Amino acid sequence: MWSIPGKSVPVTRFPRFEPDEVLYDFDGPRIFAVRDSEGELNLAYWSDEDDAICRYVVVPTTANILQALRQGDVSVFDALNQPRCWLCDVTHVGQIAACQRVDFEAIPKDALPAAGTMLLPTLEPQWVAVSKIGSRP
Repeated sequence: MWSIPGKSVPVTRFPRFEPDEVLYDFDGPRIFAVRDSEGELNLAYWSDEDDAICRYVVVPTTANILQALRQGDVSVFDALNQPRCWLCDVTHVGQIAACQRVDFEAIPKDALPAAGTMLLPTLEPQWVAVSKIGSRP
């Protein structure tokens, strides 16, 4: 499991690491909304996993950002790229083992979605070949 420098925060920051709304599910919730200890809305993104834990990138979000994700108006990377960011290590039974505040830019690129990746494949831009009318090849 990769590691980066960060500031440890109490695991009680996210007392119930259970989805309020699952936005993407593949062998379990991978992208979802979760509430913090103050009831504020956050976006959680499954980043990595080993035999003991799943690592999530968690950032504050808004209902508008979640709607933009659902509609394909914002990419997953852009929704995650926020000034405040936490890494939460969650056991396979749903208990937070560790949580730390980190700089989003310090997260390895291969642990994040590629820039421009939309929530669902159906939201990806469709490229259409256009030919000039009346032109000959």
